[in-house]
Amino acid sequence: MSLSFAILGLLTFQPMSGYTLKSRYFDRSIAHFWPADQAQIYRTLQQLEAGGAVESEVVDNSGRPNSKLYAITSAGRESLEGWLAATHKIAPLRDAFLVQLYFGRLLSRDQMLVVLQGRRAEHARQLDYFRKLQLPEPDSDQMRRQLLFGEMTLDFARRNEAMMLDWLDACIATVAALSDD
Repeated sequence: MSLSFAILGLLTFQPMSGYTLKSRYFDRSIAHFWPADQAQIYRTLQQLEAGGAVESEVVDNSGRPNSKLYAITSAGRESLEGWLAATHKIAPLRDAFLVQLYFGRLLSRDQMLVVLQGRRAEHARQLDYFRKLQLPEPDSDQMRRQLLFGEMTLDFARRNEAMMLDWLDACIATVAALSDD
């Protein structure tokens, strides 16, 4: 359901093709909190168009394959604004790593340390990436406002990764202190 609203939100910037949605946004800015592959995007665009939330126009690309530009409709904008204004339940957490940790007693101390240190390295790489990530300079009042909210989501990503590193350091210290039975 949220993929539909992510697409509708992106289409408030300007009409876009499915390819542009994927390459400019789902591969970059929102990839960190709502990934989607090309097939999911096109399938969702078709559903949104069938439901009247978007409309499309085929654009002749002179010599290259034609592209289909999608634009949000007034019904789509109304639906998006209703969804944005609502309070949503916290999504259930599903994390294979936490299953590994939960049953960590079945591994030796050294095996579990390898798992924990591997996970820590992944989060350290992510934190480094997010710290280096710079949001583009806004070129309009609308994009200046968008930048504020983009910065908040980036701040969340940075803080989340820092918290994960702190927590993993505590887990590593706990497991390192165990006797290796």
